[in-house]
Amino acid sequence: MLPPRRCQKCSVFDVPDSKVDRLTKVPLFAAVSKHDLEFVASRVDEVSLKPGQTLITEGQPTEAFFILESGHVQVTRGGKSVAQLGPGEFFGEIGMLDRGPATATVVTDGPVEAMVLSHTQFRDAIKANDNLALQVIAAMAKRLRADGST
Repeated sequence: MLPPRRCQKCSVFDVPDSKVDRLTKVPLFAAVSKHDLEFVASRVDEVSLKPGQTLITEGQPTEAFFILESGHVQVTRGGKSVAQLGPGEFFGEIGMLDRGPATATVVTDGPVEAMVLSHTQFRDAIKANDNLALQVIAAMAKRLRADGST
């Protein structure tokens, strides 16, 4: 008996999307469907960042939303360290939502790999997915509460 033959034509949907796979590991996207993650993945850019690179400057407009894949960033407010963020964490969402000045400065601690959404890409992703919008708002509220805000 001959072994079963493999299909010579495979659907693109049968091939796992590494961006989608990586996004599923980010707590922010826990309640987002695979279909909606594919939408986000199609809009996200991947970047390699150098040590000591300033990504967001407190008081300045925020140009992007970042999701850390590897490496760490230091978050400072008023020149004082307030957090260190690592893989799976994100930042820049407040400026993306209100287009106001950044509430903190974020600088890479070493080499960083990140997924990045511009304001337009972020807006498109949020508008297309109510669950994602709610997740971002809930995460932002949690962060603000942790910072001592009411």
